[in-house]
Amino acid sequence: MKMPEFEEPPASVPDPNEFEREEADIDEHLALRAAFSETLTQHGYPDTLVLAREQAEDVFHDRRLDILDYLKEQSPKSVRALAQELDYDKGVVSRDLQALAQIDVIEYEDTGRAKAPRLKHNHVVVEPVV
Repeated sequence: MKMPEFEEPPASVPDPNEFEREEADIDEHLALRAAFSETLTQHGYPDTLVLAREQAEDVFHDRRLDILDYLKEQSPKSVRALAQELDYDKGVVSRDLQALAQIDVIEYEDTGRAKAPRLKHNHVVVEPVV
């Protein structure tokens, strides 16, 4: 049986082993957040999520901060249990949790019958304003 012949990849496809960081087009804000996160880690704050200022403005308000404060101290068995403990509507809490999960602040633990919200990081900070 004759083995199929493979064509050489086109010359325009870069070799990933020849990546030059200086040539990469890295978003300035992303680089700033990465450097800030690394500095926090070096100074005793590992597992810190650094949010863009725009993300923080859109996501954090009193009710969501209440949810985060509660999750910092407690481990509710479900979204429904969390809503009951905080005396908020389950649908509202569910939407808040979806927004927080979308930006990587919380995650869900599968408890078999329900999804239990949990904080995903030890610390969440907002990138420097200036």
